Amino acid sequence: MKRTSDRVLALLGLFLLAFIVAMAVIFCVRGAVPDTLIQCTMGGGGLEALLLAGIKISKVIAGQKSGENKEEI
Repeated sequence: MKRTSDRVLALLGLFLLAFIVAMAVIFCVRGAVPDTLIQCTMGGGGLEALLLAGIKISKVIAGQKSGENKEEI
């Protein structure tokens, strides 16, 4: 069973792949791309991945703390 974080990362990867392909097509057709759109899209994807990593790290830390309490009892 896939976890939610795996699904989010898969969807993010598929979206970014489709976005990059679309920007390549636009560049071939028009000879230029919307730089601000690319910057904001890639920045948003990076922020999403960073927040997901923060959530994962906090869950690991919380799991370690609860595991330590169980061992002491």
